[in-house]
Amino acid sequence: MRDEQKHCEFCGTEYKGKFYSKGSYYTVLQCPQCDLLWSDPLTDERYEESINSHYFGEEIYLRKEKGQKERFKVQIEKVLKLYDPKITKNEIKILDVGSGLGFFLDVCDEMQIYCEGCDINEKVVNYSNKIRNRTRLGTIDGYYEDESFDMIFALNLIEHIPHPKEFISQCARILKPGGLLVLETPIQESLFHLFARLGDHLTGFKMNNYGINTNGHIYKFCNKTFEKFKDLGFETVHREKIGSPLKEIYGKTSYMSVKNKIIMKFVLPVVWLLARVFGMENRAFVIFKNNK
Repeated sequence: MRDEQKHCEFCGTEYKGKFYSKGSYYTVLQCPQCDLLWSDPLTDERYEESINSHYFGEEIYLRKEKGQKERFKVQIEKVLKLYDPKITKNEIKILDVGSGLGFFLDVCDEMQIYCEGCDINEKVVNYSNKIRNRTRLGTIDGYYEDESFDMIFALNLIEHIPHPKEFISQCARILKPGGLLVLETPIQESLFHLFARLGDHLTGFKMNNYGINTNGHIYKFCNKTFEKFKDLGFETVHREKIGSPLKEIYGKTSYMSVKNKIIMKFVLPVVWLLARVFGMENRAFVIFKNNK
């Protein structure tokens, strides 16, 4: 089923998306107000299939367990420093949305912090729960009680959700006043995106390498879009750019056409290095405070 969307998720029906690029069976639109990018249609008949398909079992995800856990520990420690100092680590409750194989939950266990997860991929939920039941199969919509968590982590998730505004509203409901929402997501203010834009224009919109499609990354955010979170009760308290490991980026080229894959094999290492040098890496790590 095609979920068409001509208007911006965050800015409403007043702002209709303008043409940005095109894929083989969809168009990429941009909000003239907040610059949010999205695919139109948002999803198609392959979206449901993708939820339980290639994510689980790929070596690219299982091989990076050690590196991911190291990164998660650093991120958790950074977030803890921004939370209420009167609340001890043992009192904090974390919800990890899109918890995947459970690597984040493992780190919380090691740090003696309470954390539970949820995910819509049945295979990864079973993998995460192989030792003990800690991850729920499902979304956050209407399930968790109001003001029941101190922190919500949604790492590399929001770009996959067909209606992220509703997700943010649910997070505001579930978080305690002053609670923290932690997002990690690909952004437009990156060297990768700028090079993709250049290549797209030079080829007459025949080289769409923005990472946006109807059964993967549906959206691509930017700083102007993050400002819209104020309307949903959130204040930005920390924002930084971080980079994906080069091996991980290489792994994702497996979904590209042969032509684009060959080009990326030579371009990616150079762009990745320059992005690190100039601080224009491909993801944003953003911490929001719930002011509701």
